[in-house]
Amino acid sequence: MKKHFLILLFTFLALQTFAQVSRERPMFPNNGGNQQQQQQQNADNSTGEENLDSIRAKIEAKKDSIVYNSKFIKYTKINFLTDSTRIFALDTTIKDFHRYKIIDLPESPTQNLGLNGLAYRNMLFEPAKTIGFDAGLHFYDRYLLNPEDIKYYRARTQYTEMYYVTPAGRLAEQMFHVIHTQNVKPNLNVGASYAKMGSRSFYGAPGRQADVLAANHLNASLWSWYESPNKRYNLLANTTFNNLKGYDNGSILNDSIFTFPTNVEPEFEAARLNNAKRNLTNNTIYIKQFYNIGKQRTIDTNAVVLPTQRVSYKLAYNNQKSIFVNEGFDNSGLLKNYFIYADSSQTADTTNIKNLQNEFNYSFYLRGNSLSFLRNELKVNVGLQHDYYDYQQFNFNTKFQNLTLKGDADYSFSDKANLKLNLQQIIQGRNFGDFLYEASSEIKLGNKIGSVILSAYSQNQSPAIIFERQISNHYQWNLSFDKIKTQNLAFSYLIPKYNFKAKAEYFLINNHVYFGEGVDGDAYPKQITSNINMLKISLRKDFKFGKFTFENFLVYQKTDFESVLMTPEIYTFHSFYMHQDFFKVLKTEFGFDVKYFSSYTAPSYAPGLAQFYQKGNQQFSNFPIADVWIRTNWKRANLFLRYDYVNKGLFNSGYYTVNRYPMPYSLAKFGVSWNFYD
Repeated sequence: MKKHFLILLFTFLALQTFAQVSRERPMFPNNGGNQQQQQQQNADNSTGEENLDSIRAKIEAKKDSIVYNSKFIKYTKINFLTDSTRIFALDTTIKDFHRYKIIDLPESPTQNLGLNGLAYRNMLFEPAKTIGFDAGLHFYDRYLLNPEDIKYYRARTQYTEMYYVTPAGRLAEQMFHVIHTQNVKPNLNVGASYAKMGSRSFYGAPGRQADVLAANHLNASLWSWYESPNKRYNLLANTTFNNLKGYDNGSILNDSIFTFPTNVEPEFEAARLNNAKRNLTNNTIYIKQFYNIGKQRTIDTNAVVLPTQRVSYKLAYNNQKSIFVNEGFDNSGLLKNYFIYADSSQTADTTNIKNLQNEFNYSFYLRGNSLSFLRNELKVNVGLQHDYYDYQQFNFNTKFQNLTLKGDADYSFSDKANLKLNLQQIIQGRNFGDFLYEASSEIKLGNKIGSVILSAYSQNQSPAIIFERQISNHYQWNLSFDKIKTQNLAFSYLIPKYNFKAKAEYFLINNHVYFGEGVDGDAYPKQITSNINMLKISLRKDFKFGKFTFENFLVYQKTDFESVLMTPEIYTFHSFYMHQDFFKVLKTEFGFDVKYFSSYTAPSYAPGLAQFYQKGNQQFSNFPIADVWIRTNWKRANLFLRYDYVNKGLFNSGYYTVNRYPMPYSLAKFGVSWNFYD
């Protein structure tokens, strides 16, 4: 398969050599990041929609434009409606289209179990800036569809998006999703989405049956967006459904699979657990309402609404359940204890969390006479959030509440400088005393010189309940830990014109809680009372030479507790590709990606707990990992063909990111996305 793919790639390269020079590639605003980062960048640009429309109009005026009716479809998200009503044009480019794996993002890589859909942890140091109750069940977070992820559309015509990914050869990974939306009235939009992701094991299939899905995830949603004719009232409503299923094989028994040859096919390698399954369901009903009081302005052809005062109310109900089942006795000794049932064939551990959230906010805005967003403007928002929780695990059940005071202010001194303040404080409830205070300021020095961003935050956070209380068949403890204190200082320098971004961050952490090795060699909660220092420096720079693009992302992390944080000191990602138009309509890019991370203390994984933990000092030497790919656009369709880990066997036969869990072997994959405007 690798030979066939390389032949196809070389043929493609030869074709472009003799191709006639066609028109230049239209330039779309981007920052070289993933789609979510691009959407946030557009949101920060007050005239983003106007700029997109003007660029799109110029493109559509050209003879062989690939953009047809996408200008009639606009979208927004909850984060873009907090202080005004802003909508944006669809992104119809092929930028990052082929990077579909949520656990393998170029600027946010993970340490994982080697399979798309199974548990993972962040490879780079990325602490969560949250306070309040935390169950600690974050092993499937990236696979969840949350209410904040929903896009709301203004569709003058019906819009449908379909996306499909499949391997060439063995069906190890497949993904499919479909989105449909339409405006039933000019100011009322409804829509629905459905997504499935399935993965079969590369190494150690469940029950040694290669055709069994080791990961089988479902995400679905329904939504509606209503805006009153006078644009004063907005109602957002959605419901999200998540049913995530995965087999935990406990790792394969062959720990020398990359060093000693074997006649056994990888998927038939014996595993420590053959029928251990984890099922996470997460369903939410979400309603949020906005109402503008007093005078309001509309600009950009009524696309953006600027209120003088605004009140909002949010109601959300979430029901999350995590189940671990093992249908066979563990002869490997991986599961150390049996507290509830005499053997693991009876294991059925369940954790159920119900959360009812009410939030009320009031905002007011002081603006000058200018219509500019960023000149002499003060935005102030105050809010009160109430959370009611019902937590149950085996025979332990507790109900409690948290009351959180929120406030933020954003003052623009001019169109060159601003100051943002944010405050969150739990003033009553189980997690009383938790807080998050943060501030940031951006100073724009000019188009060529760029911008400087200074930021800092202070966080006081209660440990997740999984560290303090656990009652399951294989793990039981009742502990108490001090709150975790985190201080952060950051400096960023950006020059968008030259695709340059540099950031330096310093973290000081006290009372860090983690899973270490217990007396029985299994995972057990621990707390470090000493201060942990972490310096993180990241650099992003893209170079463009005519049709060629060279993207670079580098991270340096230095800490005095590397064996606890388990993060590599160096991580780099590079992408080199060329753009070429074929037959004046096929906008094509082809190239290769290379990533590298230095050796680090590899985490172990506890299937019965779904947690990564520090055990010993196992480290793996690593070499660069390369993928080759082609992505193209034809009318309303985007297509890609990629071959992952193309250099397998050149430097080594395989690699690990988690102890004993080998990463996938080489595999070719094909993907297509198609948009329909009816």
